[in-house]
Amino acid sequence: MSGAPGRLMATMLVLVLVLCAEAKPPSGAGGDTQATAVDRAPPPSLDVLGRWCRGPVYSSAVSGNHVFFGSGGAIRVLETREGAARWQEIGSIEISGVVRDLFVSGSHLYVADDSGALIIVDIADPRHPKETGRAKLSEYVRAVFVEGHYAYVAAQWAGLVVLDIADPTRPRVVSTHKTSGIAQDVHVLGSLALVANSNRSNGLRIIDITNPQEPKDVGHCDLPGITYGVFAVDHYAYVVGLEENENRADEGGLTILDISDPTTPVQTGFRKLIYGAERVWVEETTAYLAGVANDAGLIVVDVSDPTAPRRLGGYHSKTCSESITVSGTHAYLSHGDRGLEIIDISRPTATPVVNHHDAAGKTRDVHVVGSHAYLANGYTGLRILDVSDPSAARELGHLPTYRSLGVYVSSGYAYVADDFQGMRIVDISAPASPREVGHLDTPGEAMRIMVSGSRAYVADGPSGLRVIDVSMSSKPQAVCAHDTPGFAYDVDVVGDLAFVADGTSGLRILDLSDPSALREVGHYLPADGDVRSVCIAGSYAYIAAGKPGLVVVDLSDPTTPREVGRFDTPRSARSVQLDGSFAYVGASSCHVLSNCFLHPV
Repeated sequence: MSGAPGRLMATMLVLVLVLCAEAKPPSGAGGDTQATAVDRAPPPSLDVLGRWCRGPVYSSAVSGNHVFFGSGGAIRVLETREGAARWQEIGSIEISGVVRDLFVSGSHLYVADDSGALIIVDIADPRHPKETGRAKLSEYVRAVFVEGHYAYVAAQWAGLVVLDIADPTRPRVVSTHKTSGIAQDVHVLGSLALVANSNRSNGLRIIDITNPQEPKDVGHCDLPGITYGVFAVDHYAYVVGLEENENRADEGGLTILDISDPTTPVQTGFRKLIYGAERVWVEETTAYLAGVANDAGLIVVDVSDPTAPRRLGGYHSKTCSESITVSGTHAYLSHGDRGLEIIDISRPTATPVVNHHDAAGKTRDVHVVGSHAYLANGYTGLRILDVSDPSAARELGHLPTYRSLGVYVSSGYAYVADDFQGMRIVDISAPASPREVGHLDTPGEAMRIMVSGSRAYVADGPSGLRVIDVSMSSKPQAVCAHDTPGFAYDVDVVGDLAFVADGTSGLRILDLSDPSALREVGHYLPADGDVRSVCIAGSYAYIAAGKPGLVVVDLSDPTTPREVGRFDTPRSARSVQLDGSFAYVGASSCHVLSNCFLHPV
């Protein structure tokens, strides 16, 4: 975004040094209007200087008196003493991507890394965990289960991936079994791998793994909703899912299946939820569910009678939970942006939280000014980091908000796009103690924000572009608006023109010269485009256009924008930022630097 070269979208903050001595500016820089497409030459070399790895908690695992839980791009270790409700953090380890699932077997921790890997960590000394081996897999790894010398990984579109882990320093893939859909979770019971499968083949897939190198389908059960989690005990499978469409009978909840005959699983019971759950854990006659949306939190269900599961109690929260691990009298609820909740389950009808370990959320936007990085950190709000030493980034301040999706810093204030809550103005003169000084709700969903002079420009989702007077930070006032035809994801402003990334309605160009009557003067939509981000440099717009990748548009005549260049990213381009003669393009699978695409512009 012009005037904001420090902004980018990421899951974690990665601090990089760009070595670009040979980089050339676009042909025609300095006034020449000659069009230039994106250079397809190899990117310049990059050095990673540091990372701030805190992030949402998706999974936990227990071994003895130690609890391991993922926190964005790190695994943190807690220790407790028998019979004491005290958990102390004693160690941690960083990994390359985002921790999606954890499984303990012996002295090793097996990590499903969302960037596309199975990582093995030696936890013989829990205070100093260390990586011993890794295997590169397809992206979107979601769950891992270890049995004997094999690890079974639910890898979404890739299906069930089986790895030989006899040598933990050299895990290797021995088979990949497509599941005709999206493999979300896996549980191994004897010679069977049970896969929670969604999309084209929704429900439970039962796979014979007698020979792990040649998995074979033996059974399948279609289920309502979107299947997410599975757990098995004896000859029963417990499957949870989410409601797919409230106007249809695609209900979310807990389904119990008799799998005595794996070729013909039989549904014995169903417990409907308001929206559903993503994961389930069963201990004896009790099922513990990680609920989502209206069911967010922990849900406890009596499954002693598999034909009539009965809700006992639970712990409700406003934010979605991700997974659940049970050990003894405590449940460990991975609670996304909130962190890790430790819940006393000694009385199933009353389940209080007895300990909480905070975590950060997903970083949706970053604006770097001087030695400070300002993070729009999702449901945890605005976070301010000291990045004066990039190898040791540290948090200075934090201000909770509803859901920070965008941030822009100008003249001592941070302007936060706060989703359904609109725009917030934060005084950051004391970075360790940020304080809100102004707020204006917007009718839509505030996604991104830019400030120019005394005006803030908010990409407000379904409500299009909102223009706000921020000359008095304590009393921001709506000035004007333009309801674009699509969903406004991002905005850049140059002079009297606003450029709105409007999703499937493309790039919309608005004339701001008359605040009483904003009007559209031009638009551009590439075929199959879904424009999520836009940056303007000179007479060119660089747009992250989804499937078409990075698209360069000539704006010499804003009433007739035309495409002049394109770079096809391997996956949907979702964000773009410019810095000098380089464009940083974030694809839909981009979590860390190695998954991003950097090309000269």
